[in-house]
Amino acid sequence: MPGPLPAPCMLNLGKATRSGSLSLEETVNDPDAKIKDSESARIFLDQLYMIQGELTTPEHISHALFYISQAKGVSNTLQSAIHATAYLVRDLATLEIAESITKAISERLETSIITAISPQVAKILSASENLAKINEDAEMLSSHITEKVESLTSAVNSTDPNQLESKVQDLIADVGTIKESLEDMKTFIVTENCVIPPTLYRDMLASTPPNPNQIPLGNNHHLLNSTTSRETIIDHIKQALESVDRIDGLDMQLKSITQLHNNSILIELNSQEAAVWIKAAPNKETFLARLGGKATIKD
Repeated sequence: MPGPLPAPCMLNLGKATRSGSLSLEETVNDPDAKIKDSESARIFLDQLYMIQGELTTPEHISHALFYISQAKGVSNTLQSAIHATAYLVRDLATLEIAESITKAISERLETSIITAISPQVAKILSASENLAKINEDAEMLSSHITEKVESLTSAVNSTDPNQLESKVQDLIADVGTIKESLEDMKTFIVTENCVIPPTLYRDMLASTPPNPNQIPLGNNHHLLNSTTSRETIIDHIKQALESVDRIDGLDMQLKSITQLHNNSILIELNSQEAAVWIKAAPNKETFLARLGGKATIKD
């Protein structure tokens, strides 16, 4: 009984490529070649292995390579080489998709986080500016009092009692001004320098819907909460949507619901137009009335 066929020798293929009479640059720029650039390459592949009009992606190219490997006259070694290239190109497609998803999520999170913390940052900057102004005023008063004390010392050495009394009165007035400034600083610290509560990440996401097709519902409904089964919530929301649906209205369909940690519900419709339609009066009032209870739509 004959043994299994030997595996194709990939080393010979590499040697043949590197020891050929033409360099890689000469092969790429061969004037007699039918395929000279990406445009002519796409035209050729559209005729045989790809769909005209579709974008050229690594995934499409990998599919084309697999089809090419099945052509008649392709040797086992060449077929293995084409398969190897196709798998590597397909990995590039997976990496490209992962990178695009990561970029989209990162941009969305960055925008949401900046939106959430901007008011707190503005408050901190305002407090810092006010404290700096109070500190500047205190330094000016301190310098002014130093001058007054030096002037008072000179007056003590003089023999004019009226001049001495005038200096003392000026010093008392300056001390009163410092006292008022310190009271202002104390009041400012009590009212402004409070601990800013951290914004929970889940609350930040709850307050900013990830896409315009979503509508956030309030967390004070007796039925739309974590104690109710998911099936019951979906059925209740669908009935409310049907009450707003009109013959001349948009095609509204409930795609999904998300139960958030703060006990609110995030519903996703089939289009942005449908979400805008629900939020507009009087559709909004009809929808909320059909939901019943204390249902609200968070802006």
